[in-house]
Order: sequence, then structure tokens, then C-alpha cells
Amino acid sequence: MKPLPYGNFTSTVLFRKESCLLLICFGLVVKVALFPVQTGDYTHYLAPWLHFIQTHGYAASLKFDFYNYTPAYIYLLIGIAKVGVYPLYAVKIVSILFEYLMAYYIGKTAYLKYRNNNVLWISLAIVPLLPTVLLNSSYLAQCDAVYAAFVVGSIYYALREKQFLSLLFLGIAFSFKLQTALLLPFYFVMLLKGNIRWYYFLLVPVVFVLSILPAWLYGRSFTGLLSIYLQQAGEFRYLTLNFPNIYIWISNEYYTSVRVAGTVSTTLFTVATGWWLSRKSITFTFESWVRLAFLSAMVVPFLLPGMHERYMYTADVLGVLYYMVIRKNIHLTLGIVLVSTYSYIRCSRYHDILPAEPAFFVYLLVIIFTSVDFVVGLKTQSA
Repeated sequence: MKPLPYGNFTSTVLFRKESCLLLICFGLVVKVALFPVQTGDYTHYLAPWLHFIQTHGYAASLKFDFYNYTPAYIYLLIGIAKVGVYPLYAVKIVSILFEYLMAYYIGKTAYLKYRNNNVLWISLAIVPLLPTVLLNSSYLAQCDAVYAAFVVGSIYYALREKQFLSLLFLGIAFSFKLQTALLLPFYFVMLLKGNIRWYYFLLVPVVFVLSILPAWLYGRSFTGLLSIYLQQAGEFRYLTLNFPNIYIWISNEYYTSVRVAGTVSTTLFTVATGWWLSRKSITFTFESWVRLAFLSAMVVPFLLPGMHERYMYTADVLGVLYYMVIRKNIHLTLGIVLVSTYSYIRCSRYHDILPAEPAFFVYLLVIIFTSVDFVVGLKTQSA
């Protein structure tokens, strides 16, 4: 990919640096205000895990099977437990730090087009204030910002043709969360187009295996650690959990057969689309890759069964990148954030009074319009 020309971004930016600094400060104040909130995610999972770590020798606790996350995040919890800061606050602070790393890489990716540091300031101001980003770390004490930061960093390095760094970051992301796989279509097309050589993808399993070695050395079963994502997949036997994809229309009675069919059909769709896009007549530009990344993060959760309300996290963030780079269709970015935020709200006490159907139709329309924008762009480039 050739270096992109300088863009005239300064004449169209919505925020000056001073405004961005004010927004960043405002965002930090809101996050700190949410620190005392304890939700079930923290009280039922993280707090007991932290207590177990403290009472079982910190790193020595790794030999016990007391958690359902990958060891990579448990290493962070061990560090949090050792620091001695009030654990609820410490957990949230760690996730918030990764929010800003994620925003940094969004801004750096947009910089590849505009060569103007204003985009970095805008990203640092806007991304951490997205409702789902704000709720995920500061309210729920969740850690989706950790894997998402490395995913966005991986996309940035892929677009800079730094293949090793890109797949290294992708491997780190995968070591934290299986949701990294939602970007598989983007990387599959990168592979088929020759932007990333096949052997760099070996870094993903290598990094994952390296990430579980400390837990194995302390006594955990190596086989159990390798299969931790399979265990996670079978923990909740629901076609969808507060996520408005196609499975809201299918009864959970058919869970087993529909889950298999949905996974296979999503894989086939990814392969077929990838081969179609790999044709020599189709030329990808920087904008095409950004569109594809946004689409991948949206379409895969729409087609896959077993999705939770938090699985649109990366799409929300990449939606900001999409608008920063394409400079149009802000309704698509706002639409996907609205769907994701609505799903978060349904996960609370409002589950019984807020129907999933309206969010499904908004979600579907965003996918359709973004797909049209993507395909029209491809036709223009290959004409």
C-alpha cells in the first residue's frame, strides 16, 4: 500500500485541540464518577477472582481452575491484586488505560490518510466517550477495551504493511478474547490479496500458546488451557444473549442444530465473500480496507449464534474510524452505536420492556447501507 497523500482535514474538523482537551477531561470526570458502581459482572466474577488470587499466593493461584477467562487477563488481575489499590477502581483504571490506547490507534489509522495530528486528538476525545465504551469499563468493570486496543493496533499496522507487528498484535488480542475472531473476514481478504503473507498468521497460535505457558508452569492442565475458548462457548447455551441478530427470531429449543448451522454458514459466507473480493479486477484502497474492517466487525456478529450484548464493541469503535476516514454516512456510525447501546440497556432491568426487534431492523439497515457503500466504492475503483 502506497503512502497516502496529505488530506485537507484541518478545514473540516469539528473540534479544535482545545475543545478535544476539554472533552477528554470531561470524559475522565464521567469515568471517575462511575468508579463506585458495582454490577453483577464485578461482584459475581472479578471480586471473587481477586480474593482467590490474594488468598492463594498471587501467581501461585494460577495452578487452580478458578476463572473462565484466558490466563492473559488473570495476569493483569494478579498485578492489580499486588498493587493494593481498591480492586474495583484498579480494574476499571486498567480497562480505561486500554480505552485510550485503542483511541490512539484509531487516530493513528486516520492519520495515515490526513497526515494531521488533529485526527489523533479527535479520536482521544470521542472514542472513550462512546456510550458502550464508557459503560463497558467504567460502569461494568469489563475488559473489552484490552483486546479491542490490540485489534485496532493490528489493523493500523496491517495498513502500514507491517505484517509482523500486525499479526503479533492480533495474537495478543486473541490471547485476551475470542471476539478477536469477529474480524476474520478482514484478515482473510488481506491474506488473499497478498497484503499479509500466510506464515505471519502462525503468530496468532504461537502468541496464544506463549500466553498460557505461565499458568501451565504453575500447574494448570495444558489441554484445559488450550481448550478454554471451547469451554467458554459452552457456558451459556443461548442462541443470543441480548444481542439483536438474526437469532432473535429462532426459538432456543433448536440451540444445538441452529448453532452448528449458523457457524458453518457464517464460515462459508466469509470464504465465498473473501474469494470474490480476491479477484484481480478489484482494487482496494485505504478507504476500502477501513470499510471492510467496519463491515467485518458488524456482519459476523449478525450471522453468528451465541453473541452477547458486548460483542459489537469493536464495531462501535471502528464506526468512528469509518466516519473519520470516509467523511460521510455519519448515520451508519451513529446507527451501530445506537444498536449496541440499546443492547446494553436491554441487559439491565429493562430487558422485559424493551423489545429486541427495533434494534434488529436498525442493525440490518446499517449493514445493508454500509455494504452498498463498500461495493459502490469497489466498482468505482475497478472501473
